[in-house]
Amino acid sequence: MPSFDKIVQNASESLLEDERLRSNLTDSEAKVVLDWAMGWIAEQVSAARDETSAKQIAQAEMARVRQTAAALNALAAKNATPRLADALAAIDPVSAQASAALTREQVLTLATAFASTLWTLRVRAGK
Repeated sequence: MPSFDKIVQNASESLLEDERLRSNLTDSEAKVVLDWAMGWIAEQVSAARDETSAKQIAQAEMARVRQTAAALNALAAKNATPRLADALAAIDPVSAQASAALTREQVLTLATAFASTLWTLRVRAGK
């Protein structure tokens, strides 16, 4: 399987340099968002079959993660303690509309993934 480390590195550097993605976040909050964004891009690019498709995937995924990170940054500017529902609407505004609702199975998949993540965070925090 080919390695596209340079493509991922360039994408990561571009994200890290973009102040619009973190200006309203603390350093630790920005790390969470940007680590997720860089990890997502790396994961998607790793499935590419060649350098050309890797670059195309990186470009498309950069647009997605930039939009999401910018939305979370904007949410942080509006509210010091944002509600989970507002964060979900910010990261997926299309699904927040009734006409593009998630299926029941998608909701259950998301809810169980969220529960696992929440429990992991609480264990790490000692709660």
